[in-house]
Amino acid sequence: MVKTPEKLNRTRFLVLESQHKTPLLQELYQTAEAPSWLYLFADTEWQAYVEEGPVLLEAGQESEEYRWALKALKQGRLSGLILESPQGLDAVARWLRERLTVNIGGHRQGLLRFYDPLIWDRLEPKTNAHAEVLERVIYWHGKPGQQRWMTTENPEPIAMSPVPALNEQQWSALNAVSA
Repeated sequence: MVKTPEKLNRTRFLVLESQHKTPLLQELYQTAEAPSWLYLFADTEWQAYVEEGPVLLEAGQESEEYRWALKALKQGRLSGLILESPQGLDAVARWLRERLTVNIGGHRQGLLRFYDPLIWDRLEPKTNAHAEVLERVIYWHGKPGQQRWMTTENPEPIAMSPVPALNEQQWSALNAVSA
């Protein structure tokens, strides 16, 4: 299959968190002049933590900021997911924000850091045949020295009806994660 120019520079969305003391946005602006991004926690109940939370970046596959992010993800300086979507930045942000707060039993709710590759992998997202926003999630994951790029097609990480919630198997898997 020959790659067409539009496939070579396809727009992707990256949910990124810094793993070091250097602020993510400082590194990003050292790499790109005018990146397109937003705070994931903006306009959510997690607004108080907006600057501590992840950033959602829109970038072409051939852009400097995309190459910078891939390198930083592989080096462990950043943590996050790469998202493929036919929708725009606002639609992807809405999809992500709808899944941030989950029911964790009874009336308890919590922030689900599903954008962390370790958490994403433990959630074992299901394929949603009717996915309209995300076509694919790509993430760098594995034991040290054995990491590789992994993908999830048309993903749905959690049950969305009637409210975002974890199933018992997901709750158990997340409780087994050590930081």
